[in-house]
Amino acid sequence: MEAQKDTASAMKKAEKVKLFGHDIHGVLTPNTFYCDVEGNRRYGFWHMDGFGDLSLMANGIRIAFLDATSVDGEGYFRAKELKLDKYYYKVDDKVAKIEELTKELDITDEAVAYVGCEITDLEAMKKAGLAIATADAIPEVKAAADYITSAPGGRGPIRESCEFILRSMGKWDGWVEKVTKMGYK
Repeated sequence: MEAQKDTASAMKKAEKVKLFGHDIHGVLTPNTFYCDVEGNRRYGFWHMDGFGDLSLMANGIRIAFLDATSVDGEGYFRAKELKLDKYYYKVDDKVAKIEELTKELDITDEAVAYVGCEITDLEAMKKAGLAIATADAIPEVKAAADYITSAPGGRGPIRESCEFILRSMGKWDGWVEKVTKMGYK
């Protein structure tokens, strides 16, 4: 596993998060897709990543999917399934979208966390107060990150990032206790 850079500094940044944004392809899904003979693509989602997003939402943090590629049925379905109201696709300028969201939510860039893996995520990561890279991100993305997950894209980096944020805020143990008692629906 790679060094996580300055984990203490990343935890301080995580304490301020109010908006958690991330890419879909290569972050929420692995860097693999399945294609049938008609050219229809199919992606897989790691169930625990959804629980991570839901955990942040339940703790007052907004979630935004920011994807540079065209919409696909699976990504849209996953956003609806998680009851997200911030799902953007064909985003040409992720920085502009983050600026729009920070204005709408009346927060600063310091309150934004962003998870990425590819060149299209670099500027958004530089804009965010907390930049996170997946374990299999390209070297430039890892260099821009405050925290690098041990999980690769599509295999738990969102769940890991969400736990990291909630632990940094001192909310993780209370969340575990709440979920353990009630189950999560």
